[in-house]
Amino acid sequence: MDGSNPDESSSFREEMIEITDRLPLQEEYRRVRRLIIQHASNPPITDDELAAALDACRNLESAVFSGIPEVTDKSIVVLSERAANLQSIDLTGCDQITDVGVLELTSKSLPLQTIQLNGVTGLTDPSISAIAKACSRLVDLELCNLPLVSPLSVRDVWSYSR
Repeated sequence: MDGSNPDESSSFREEMIEITDRLPLQEEYRRVRRLIIQHASNPPITDDELAAALDACRNLESAVFSGIPEVTDKSIVVLSERAANLQSIDLTGCDQITDVGVLELTSKSLPLQTIQLNGVTGLTDPSISAIAKACSRLVDLELCNLPLVSPLSVRDVWSYSR
């Protein structure tokens, strides 16, 4: 699909799907718009499995990984490289994420509007400041329970918010 035919483009948009509490199947990869994993699965989804799925899901607009506390920077780097239309990300409770993953998200000029980082305890001031400076479309930013974040980066959030 080259997107030059308006009917073809709107048809593709209508085919987009939301996947909840599981990884998409291979035949679903190109149609996944929203991937929401809020509840732990049995067996648990590994970071390698998530990274492999994200590598193939290039049309993601929204990602919620609060049900996969084992998520690491590896998956976030893959997501930031593949999901050029990412508007919303929720990493609540993913305490293995560090500044590396968040800085990668901010370096890609993604159209992020919502970022939830509650309980991502490895984050420090540089990643929060980078969000404030790089995410010009940001409407909602949640930053609770971040023990390594100081008032300096919070000031940046305040200063750069529009």
